[in-house]
Amino acid sequence: MKTTMVVKIIELMGSSSTSWEEATNEAIKKASETVKNIHSVDVLGFKAMVRDNKISEFRAHVKVAFKVD
Repeated sequence: MKTTMVVKIIELMGSSSTSWEEATNEAIKKASETVKNIHSVDVLGFKAMVRDNKISEFRAHVKVAFKVD
């Protein structure tokens, strides 16, 4: 017997004052407050805000996939 699975994907932008990795983790952390069964994350891109010629905020544009029951 075959098993099937349905996965839903949401797109988010996480941010951090520390790093792009932390920005990605923040997006997943926030999503997990309301979304269960997170399966994977696809990082689409990175952005940064600049203040006084220095990066002041790291941003990660991600797609989060989760299993739909």
